[in-house]
Amino acid sequence: MSYQKLRVIDDKCLDKFKKESKCCIIIKDLVYDVTSFFDHPGGYDIFKEYAGKDTTTAFVQIGHSINAQKLMKNYLIGIKKNSPLYEQNKNTKTVNGKIEYIDYLLEEIKEKESPKIDIPETNGKEDNTNYMLVAGIVAGFSIAYYLMFLK
Repeated sequence: MSYQKLRVIDDKCLDKFKKESKCCIIIKDLVYDVTSFFDHPGGYDIFKEYAGKDTTTAFVQIGHSINAQKLMKNYLIGIKKNSPLYEQNKNTKTVNGKIEYIDYLLEEIKEKESPKIDIPETNGKEDNTNYMLVAGIVAGFSIAYYLMFLK
């Protein structure tokens, strides 16, 4: 188990980031600075649409891979103030100057067990069908039918 000291980020701070051309999104009450990840497979526009907003629903619906979820730790910068996660961890709050921090237990993202796939038995026989030959025969009959009956 490892703890990370996360900055407590409120709406005012999110607005400040936006004015500084930083793109921060919120997923499960955690704030991520994804400014350097604009080459995201979903594209730059998806981040601009959700900048400063809670994207938990969209993130979960899309179904990101385990690797994508692990990669997110690199962009984690804080915890959203007054969120349920903040309330759960506020007893670990420390203040340095005007900035609040919370100790957050980083959860290990575990790979899910692969679902078992039923593979039909072939009884030791291989499929030796020559699909190019079948396609050629079908095309030949189609042309012959066209020339004989439709022309």
